[in-house]
Amino acid sequence: MSLTMPSFAPLDAATNVAYDLLAALTAALSPIDGGAATVIAIVLFTALVRLALVPLSKRQVRAQKAQTALLPRLRELQQKHRSEPDRLRTEMTNLYAESGTSPLAPFLPALLQAPAFIVLYHVFTGTGALLSATLFGIPLTAHGLAAGWLLVALVGGLLAVATVSALRTLRAGQPRWTLALPYLTVVPAVVMPVAAGVYLLTSVTWTAVEQVVLRR
Repeated sequence: MSLTMPSFAPLDAATNVAYDLLAALTAALSPIDGGAATVIAIVLFTALVRLALVPLSKRQVRAQKAQTALLPRLRELQQKHRSEPDRLRTEMTNLYAESGTSPLAPFLPALLQAPAFIVLYHVFTGTGALLSATLFGIPLTAHGLAAGWLLVALVGGLLAVATVSALRTLRAGQPRWTLALPYLTVVPAVVMPVAAGVYLLTSVTWTAVEQVVLRR
């Protein structure tokens, strides 16, 4: 199997492994129609990636809870040192250090998912038999308006999951600026291939369910 894309050895190796895994999953699902089998294989591939990240997701939830607990003290510092920005930054840094957390801690799992998404994007913008798959006549490599109603379905699904996630964030007492974060997945879905959109929708749905389970 060979994929044609800009050469970068680690990315090439990861892309080939991902392609072979997706091809094996698709072959195992061969009794199902080709395009549907590939979509299900992408969902299973995503589940495997997210399963591997569960320990980090647990850390993310702990970090979010820690940040929520810090909010009253952070607001106190902002009120107390609002005319001293340098002092405020120092005090906030000290507070995070004392609590053993960081403002970036909740975003770690998302950052670690980025390589998997990049690899999948390269899989579906390269060449190979897997890329000839179509779903209801629409190629899984299609993107933008060429994806037709599949794009509408993917974007609609992402918006629905993002709204649920944003409402949970609001109820959890997280800073209001974090309400916009779930919606950031919608933009890539518009410009990426349908297959990558399936990965995104599966991943954000996993995240929404996982957050409910881990926060119990």
